Amino acid sequence: MDDKPRILAVVKKAWGDRVTTIFPRQGQYARDANAYRTADLTVERIGDLVTHDLSQLLPLEVLR
Repeated sequence: MDDKPRILAVVKKAWGDRVTTIFPRQGQYARDANAYRTADLTVERIGDLVTHDLSQLLPLEVLR
């Protein structure tokens, strides 16, 4: 998770499907999101993750 889309794009390129990227759309980098690859999950604020069902982001074998 990072609020800098540039970093998320580099990590996703390097790790591919082995990583899930989360972008909290807040702060000064919120407008930069359109210039880079879309994160796997975008939330408006970090606090939104408290109520988000993160099990949707995990592969099925991890949940077993």
